[in-house]
Amino acid sequence: MKTLILTTLVAAGLCAGQTNDDDGCRLTTVRGDYGFSISGSRPSSPGGPLEQILGVAMTHFDGAGGLTQIDNIHGSISGFAAPDRPGTGTYTLNNDCTGTMTLSNQGAPTLTLRIVVVDHGREIRTVVVSPAAVMVTSDGRRL
Repeated sequence: MKTLILTTLVAAGLCAGQTNDDDGCRLTTVRGDYGFSISGSRPSSPGGPLEQILGVAMTHFDGAGGLTQIDNIHGSISGFAAPDRPGTGTYTLNNDCTGTMTLSNQGAPTLTLRIVVVDHGREIRTVVVSPAAVMVTSDGRRL
């Protein structure tokens, strides 16, 4: 009986000592508002030369796979400027803190991004993977 009680107490102690750090990521790891800085290149027009783009975005992740965003993007060749452009999308997150994100803005192609969540959900790194002509990365930090 003493062995059973001791085993139970040791097991309980080990479980109490575990942290969420060992649990990996889930949708709720990314929840709330994140500020992003955006940089990269895209075609300045269909078939046109690549132009540098810079921007910022405020993205709200709902913790259940949905997101809303307001971004401000500017292009170096075309003079493209899209201030306060609203968007919506979805995200998935794997246990290893990698995932995907889609983002749709009115008048723009839907973007598919690969994401990596770091620093226990405080930061997100992204890269656009589709459309392939858009080469953009961003780094976001939870507010």
